[in-house]
Amino acid sequence: MNIFVGNLNKKTTAHHLFQLFLQFGKVISARIVMDSETGHSTGCAYIEMDNNAGTAAIRNLNDRIFMNSYMEVNEVTIAW
Repeated sequence: MNIFVGNLNKKTTAHHLFQLFLQFGKVISARIVMDSETGHSTGCAYIEMDNNAGTAAIRNLNDRIFMNSYMEVNEVTIAW
């Protein structure tokens, strides 16, 4: 399952997110989206987990405060 995480504190790292999501199951990857011009975080990230762990993470972390920001945590869906 691919998970979008938005409204992150700009100081949040992939390691921070890996550790946060690990409590719900195996984290396959955690990637912060960086601005190509400034090299700074855009405040968004993508997490990859198995479906059961991802569902639990979304249910428990959406709208939760992490590093002084309310996170937006949703499953990535592709509309065709």
